Amino acid sequence: MRFCPALVAILLIGATIAAIAPFDVAFDAATFGSAAGRVGLIAALALIGAGCADRVGLRLEAHGAARPLLVGIAAAVAVAAYVAAIDGVLFRAALPASYVQIFETTGLRDRLVYFMLRAFNENLIYRLFVFSTLFYLISRIKGVPAEELSPVPVWCAIVAAQILNIGMNVAALSPDPFTFAAAFYDAIRYVAPGVLWGWLYWRFGFLTAEVASVGCHIFLQPALGVLL
Repeated sequence: MRFCPALVAILLIGATIAAIAPFDVAFDAATFGSAAGRVGLIAALALIGAGCADRVGLRLEAHGAARPLLVGIAAAVAVAAYVAAIDGVLFRAALPASYVQIFETTGLRDRLVYFMLRAFNENLIYRLFVFSTLFYLISRIKGVPAEELSPVPVWCAIVAAQILNIGMNVAALSPDPFTFAAAFYDAIRYVAPGVLWGWLYWRFGFLTAEVASVGCHIFLQPALGVLL
């Protein structure tokens, strides 16, 4: 596996966040409430993901455009506006009271800290580890070099990684019964942004995806605080 400063930064930040809180349901269950276990597991996931990424040509550092980090910032702003429109306008009347209450009782600073930390390690788990590993396994199973793969299985891996995330951390935790309307909302509200983060990682590097995913909350949380 090729060493790079980006991997060191990802490991340090991811381990620090994991030591603070698990955030993810499966990650929490796998580490049994142990902070040391969370640090060890997040480091293992990052290293495995980085190893798989290296084998299929995915890069950790930002690349692929004259100013790839600006691509991430633009994506952050666009997704913040998109989600604000979904929650604050289109589905405002249908939002659960418990969800709206978060924005009524939790201050902006606390929401920013929570959601930005969560977003970073969510990307590490579901983009760097899950997507990279699926991409590598697809390449091996098909016996085709990654650069010769059709985009279709890569897109399937991106979508599958985010569906896994939302299935465990949103859908499975909902007290409401499963309905088509709920699935549609989860797909456009949660799955679609995660698919974009996966595409950004694929095309512009993992750090570009992190800038977009984490940075999105800088714009989204103030907007939802007003709209909800």
